[in-house]
Amino acid sequence: MNGPRPPAQIGGVRLMEPLGEGGMALVFRGEDRFRPGVSCAVKLLRPEVHRDADLVRRFLREGEVLTCLAHPNLVEILAFGHSGAWPYLVMELLPGGSLKACRGEAPAHLARRLIPVCGALGVAHGAGVVHRDLKPSNLLFAADGRLKVTDFGVCFWEGEEGRTRATRSQMVVGTLGYMAPEQHGDPRRVDGRCDVYALGAILYEFTTGQAYAQVQLAPAASRPGFPPRLAGLVMRALQPDPSKRLPDMEAFGQELSTWLESAEAAGWGEEPLPGFAVRDRETATIAGSRRDEGPGIRLAPYLDALATGPVGIRRSAAEGLVSAVRSGDGAWLAEALAHAPEGARFALARAMGKVGGAESLRPLLALLADPFAQREAAEAAAEVALRTGQIEAAREALREPGLGAAWRWTARAALGDEAWVRALAVEWPGLAPPFRLQALEAGRRLPEILKATAKAATADAAGQARPVWDML
Repeated sequence: MNGPRPPAQIGGVRLMEPLGEGGMALVFRGEDRFRPGVSCAVKLLRPEVHRDADLVRRFLREGEVLTCLAHPNLVEILAFGHSGAWPYLVMELLPGGSLKACRGEAPAHLARRLIPVCGALGVAHGAGVVHRDLKPSNLLFAADGRLKVTDFGVCFWEGEEGRTRATRSQMVVGTLGYMAPEQHGDPRRVDGRCDVYALGAILYEFTTGQAYAQVQLAPAASRPGFPPRLAGLVMRALQPDPSKRLPDMEAFGQELSTWLESAEAAGWGEEPLPGFAVRDRETATIAGSRRDEGPGIRLAPYLDALATGPVGIRRSAAEGLVSAVRSGDGAWLAEALAHAPEGARFALARAMGKVGGAESLRPLLALLADPFAQREAAEAAAEVALRTGQIEAAREALREPGLGAAWRWTARAALGDEAWVRALAVEWPGLAPPFRLQALEAGRRLPEILKATAKAATADAAGQARPVWDML
């Protein structure tokens, strides 16, 4: 690796060969001189982010959280802290791979693996800890075959009450495909039921071979022969409304155990479901991973959910659509927009803003008259115009006398609309506090030369708006 070298030893643990690395951390096998023959895992925060106090705090809080918990299916933390400039976690080594290897197993086999996980998460929830990022890659096997829950780096912990939060209210916490709908709001306003949803999504995917976020279908529709009682259990875990979901991990584990004991489970739960092919087991487990398929196959499930799903599902499907689009999808998105129901247009507009080419500007500007998608369309049009050099055309389409409609402000600012800046200077004294805040948020998108003008015109910003003004 480039940059500073990791420490050769942390306390009595000597760092051996690297086991892997991600965007945030490096992982090494460690040998503890006080426990000969017993290996551990040493996770080091990458040096590029050592100066980010929030990331360091979030990294180390996993050690703090897990030292407060004890369950045979939770990863064990042995030590955590700083070694020189390097924040570290020393934890038990889990050499058996992740749950991903179990995709396509018989439903009864998967249920047996997940029941102890319910117990482990129940203990965490009882201690005020909500994982918030439960997914197959965070469920790892120990050498003795036990499945353990790992990676509590973005958990919500009631024990942090009164201290600096490691999660800000505007952060999106979780992984698309496993996130409960309520996680798209303030990530601090969740409880253990978001982990119930994630475990339901895992069980659905690993027994049917398809990600629930992609198909939004009952289990039997994805995989013929799915046990009906188990299907009911899975769908109760996947209810978009938390109040209608299985209430907690204890109930989830108990219902899985009851199903396992039933004659139904003994009769057909011990065999993989009919038609489960080898290729199903090898498919990647995250929504939006079908890299070799055209946009019609890759994106259509999200559009179906946007057209037919309840509010929570539509919100999740919108995030999935935007995440799944890639360069070259602009023409397909424009065609889909021409036939899309009103509930899907806002998401298509956002997706076109991310990847659309010059051909996307006209249909986006046509959406400015659509009250269900006008804000997303305006902001997407600005992104497309900046990317394709059609700035003046977009600016003219979005311009209004004075400040105009608030939903246009961010787009007009991004396009460097000097008329909007002049209007802001004139109308600022009479703006109500909520509109002042919106105007300053939009002003952060202005080109630098206009930011100075806007800052001078709004120099009396106070109260809730002051921190935003300081960032102009």
